[in-house]
Amino acid sequence: MQFPKLTPLQSRFAASLLASVILLIIYFSLTKPPFAYAAELDERIPPDHNHPIILDLEEDLDFGTNEIINLPSDESMDNEMSKNVIRQAPIDPTALANNDPKQINIKPGETQFWVFNKDALSGPLSPPTPDLPSLVERTEQLEGRQDLRKRQDNNASGGLRSLWITLNTCLQPSTNNSEIGVPPQLQLYISESQNQKNPGPGGSGDNQRSVPVENGYSSVKLDASDDVFIGVAAVNTSDFTGIWNYEIAGSIDAPFHNYDSGTPDLYFVDSDNHAALLITKDTTRALPNETIFQEWMSIAPPFGMFAHNLNDPAVLGIQNSYCGLSKNAQIKTSADSQDTSMTARGGSPKEQFYIQNLNDSTTYFGFLAMNGNSTASGNRVVGGGGKVWKAMNFTTKTDGNCAVVFNLSFCDQVAYAVPSNPDKTPNDLTAIYDSNAATAYQFFNYSLQQIPCNTTATAQYSLARTCDDCAAAYKRWLCAVTIPRCEDYSRQAPYLHPRNTAQNFLNGSTFSSSQQDAQALLSATVTNSSRNSIIDDKIKPGPYKEILPCQDLCYDLVQSCPATLGFGCPLEGRGLNVSYGVKDPSGLITCSYLGAAYFMNGADTRTLTVTIKAWGALMAGLATWLLIQ
Repeated sequence: MQFPKLTPLQSRFAASLLASVILLIIYFSLTKPPFAYAAELDERIPPDHNHPIILDLEEDLDFGTNEIINLPSDESMDNEMSKNVIRQAPIDPTALANNDPKQINIKPGETQFWVFNKDALSGPLSPPTPDLPSLVERTEQLEGRQDLRKRQDNNASGGLRSLWITLNTCLQPSTNNSEIGVPPQLQLYISESQNQKNPGPGGSGDNQRSVPVENGYSSVKLDASDDVFIGVAAVNTSDFTGIWNYEIAGSIDAPFHNYDSGTPDLYFVDSDNHAALLITKDTTRALPNETIFQEWMSIAPPFGMFAHNLNDPAVLGIQNSYCGLSKNAQIKTSADSQDTSMTARGGSPKEQFYIQNLNDSTTYFGFLAMNGNSTASGNRVVGGGGKVWKAMNFTTKTDGNCAVVFNLSFCDQVAYAVPSNPDKTPNDLTAIYDSNAATAYQFFNYSLQQIPCNTTATAQYSLARTCDDCAAAYKRWLCAVTIPRCEDYSRQAPYLHPRNTAQNFLNGSTFSSSQQDAQALLSATVTNSSRNSIIDDKIKPGPYKEILPCQDLCYDLVQSCPATLGFGCPLEGRGLNVSYGVKDPSGLITCSYLGAAYFMNGADTRTLTVTIKAWGALMAGLATWLLIQ
């Protein structure tokens, strides 16, 4: 085979190409290839510094919403510092509207963010709801609220405006270890800085502030003109199991949730072994012929009450929260075991609570409460989140032979525990006691009619007292004496007087003559029988102790009635001390008077004055049908 003849130029090109091919073959045979098949890719691939690496951060790191920031490579930077850096990104907070609460669960270690934005801050105020008749302390509050609405309206165009942020804890984690105590409180943080939209634990102290949450309640008032950012954080604890639940609200009208840390405004009247009677303080100082008095007596009871066993820790830590008590208290405001009504006992309107289904010998927390603002509740209502007052406590009786009665027809000021028997219903007791007193009063009235009451001043029996005064004083004395105030026989107190010791106890047991002082109790008339014979004959309560009527009742009767009726009081050391008791200025009920409630006189000086004036003078008298010991 003969090759074609090449020109000199072609010969030089062919030689160069051949040399290049040979050099390439030698190069690839001596070096490692810088490429591989896709199937060979694995974790040995060096990091790509030009693109972000996508991680499932929520699952793997549990940091919330995050983003990766890529730093440019720098030979002077340490190799570890050149890796991707994870940082917390701002979380968009949830917006709150005016008087529109949000309720949500929160887990331990979690922080949730809210914002009351500028538009809501400068928006219109919520329409007012009907208010209660003027409360004793509410006149100034109403005037202050009207002034606030004027200021808020004037500032709506862009100036500072008042904003209330309130929080109620509704549920909290629990533990089986009683030594640990109550769960930690939620934490509330406030920021008015655009640089701190997520206030919370670890945030900049210059741009946020912490607001205390006390026993499930927190409230803060701001004067703001721009967005207000809120953080709610739950402590990361392993001592308790479960979650918190809370309700948060913002309002430019008034606090949506309320707590009154002053006086409880709830007073204990008396109890038996399964029920208790409590009252609010007077709601008005108006007289019975005034419109406000009549309005209070005609409205539906505006207040509610929560009750909870003092030894049960379920409400500890949330007792200042209406939401918390409504979900956790043993006896709630809407319970069937709670009977509420308005009463004018003592001379002024007030609300009373008859709480049933209680345990004997048990101390309970009592919380006065208001659902919403008393006339409306819930979303878009000013104060719609409810109100709770400071807690008080009361204790039920042990024995079963005292029972609470109230709302009697004739002795309408009687409201306390009376000698009873489990076989008698409250209606049975009311009928027996009230009809007996009414019958006795009728005999007195016949005698009073013989007195020239409507005569000239010179012919009247007194220039200071009238027959009406005498009739009222006699009725007060009569009801207190014929319807004795009952206490457990097992209770020990120097002002308690043993009664009816001659009868068996309800369990069938009796006094033994060998017992200390038993012989004296069994032989003396003042202790072996009741003050009123119908108690021993018709009710048969067994032994009990009596809180004696107050001495003032007797003295007032003698001072108010004509001497011709023959009323007189026992003398000191000659029957007075075993017939009548003396008031305790501290508020403890050491003698029985109508309209009494424990420690109420120590909380409201005017109520005390009215009570003393109306019922405070006590008397004793002569009645042939009535046994007075």
